[in-house]
Amino acid sequence: MKPLLMILAMSFLALAAPVAEAQQSMSKGTGKMELQSARKKHSYSRVSFSDGTKAEKFEVRAGDCSRSNGDCKTDRERSEFSAKRTGIRPGDEMWYAWSIFLPRDFPKLPKRAPSYTFGQIHQRDSSGPELLFELFHDGFFAVLTNPYKLDDDPMNPIGSFKEVRLTSQKALTGRWTRIKVNAKWSRGEDGFITVWMNNKKVWSYRGATTNSNGELYFKYGLYRAFVSRCGGPCPTASIYYTNVRQGRSEAEVN
Repeated sequence: MKPLLMILAMSFLALAAPVAEAQQSMSKGTGKMELQSARKKHSYSRVSFSDGTKAEKFEVRAGDCSRSNGDCKTDRERSEFSAKRTGIRPGDEMWYAWSIFLPRDFPKLPKRAPSYTFGQIHQRDSSGPELLFELFHDGFFAVLTNPYKLDDDPMNPIGSFKEVRLTSQKALTGRWTRIKVNAKWSRGEDGFITVWMNNKKVWSYRGATTNSNGELYFKYGLYRAFVSRCGGPCPTASIYYTNVRQGRSEAEVN
C-alpha cells in the first residue's frame, strides 16, 4: 500500500447522491446486491481519498435499523450490502476479498458493547451467518458459527463454534487492511476455511463449515447487533471499503 493510504484524508470528495435502496455496490463478482440500511443520506456514499483511491463509506447512527429485514425488532442497526441470488451452495469452493479502513474516530468499544461486523458469509433459509468478521472490545475476530447445529433464533444465538482473534482495533485504525478468504462450504469434514490479512495467513480450519443446504451469499458494510448493550443511543460509527471481490478462483479476487 502507498504511504498516503496509511492516513485518512480529511479532504475526500463524495461521489454519490443521497442514498437510496437501489444504490449500486462497487464490488465485483458478487452479483446484484441490495443495500440494507435506514435509507438515510449518511448511510452510504462513494468517496475518493486524496491519492485517488475510490472507496465506499458506510455510516450507522443511533436508530439506523433496516425495516426490510426486521432489524428494528431484533436490536440491530446496519448499513450493509447483501448479495441477492448467487447460486453458491454447499460443495462449492469460493474466494472472497475486501479492504477496510477504520477511521480514527471509530468508537472504542467497552466490554459490554454491540458486536460490529465488517463482512460476513450468510446462508438463506432458516440458517444464520456461517462466517463473520467482528470487532469486540478485545479485538477483531473471525467467527465461525456452529456448523453442526441450526442457529435460527437471532435473539438467542447458540454461540460460536470458533473465535479466532486476528488483530487489535488499534491495528485496524488509520490504515487499509486487506482480508482474503478461501472457503469450501460443506456440511461434511471436507470443508475448510483459510484467512489471510495483508497477505499473511492468520487462520486455517478444516471441518464442516455450514449447517444447512441453503444458498450462501456475501454481505459487507457496517452491522452491529444487540445495540441495547450501549445502555442508550449507540455512538455514530463509519467504515470504508475498497476492492471488494468474490470469485471461484484466487485470481478473480486479487
